[in-house]
Amino acid sequence: MISALKMAAVDYQYEFEKIGFVDIQSVDSSIVVDLKYASADNFMGFNMYGTLRHAYLRPEVAEKLAQAQQLLKQENIDFTLVVYDAARPLSVQKIMYEKVSGTEFSQYVANPYNGGGFHNFGCAVDVTILYKGDPLEMGSHFDSFDELSHTDNEQRNLANGTLSQEAFDNRSLLRRVMTTVGFDVEPCEWWHFSVYKIEYIRKNLPLLEF
Repeated sequence: MISALKMAAVDYQYEFEKIGFVDIQSVDSSIVVDLKYASADNFMGFNMYGTLRHAYLRPEVAEKLAQAQQLLKQENIDFTLVVYDAARPLSVQKIMYEKVSGTEFSQYVANPYNGGGFHNFGCAVDVTILYKGDPLEMGSHFDSFDELSHTDNEQRNLANGTLSQEAFDNRSLLRRVMTTVGFDVEPCEWWHFSVYKIEYIRKNLPLLEF
């Protein structure tokens, strides 16, 4: 397994730009970036991105995100998208997968040894909404690997009181702006959105093998 020290030494910004990925904030500077895996504020508990502070995506995916930001601003000028993760190198995916392998949390992390997941092709983004700098209530935290984070059972959770009306409405708003511009919803994670089908991605797009 690649060590955290070795990962921290990789110049991910250089690697992303070398293959033509774009910094999200170069497309729309109003989008906030708070890379959770560039800190210890994540389920792994350590920084996996070293000095990387910019979020990268394929150009067409970054453009869709900018369109979603514009729609969100039309709802309320004080709303903004915040990006917690975007393109993710395969080396980081391997560390994450090995952390959850053999546990009940393995369904939440794509298998890097089986072609990789949406993040590993720059086709997925983890986002939520800020209001005047503070995250809206979503019912569970980012990277909270539990049933309450699922998007396919929200009506039931709303009915039984485990998901508040406020959180339900905020999730609905986030999904509305993201799906309107072409993102797909992840059933297990309210914060995760992707474009394309995984079969198309694995056949036609380059895997982030660094």
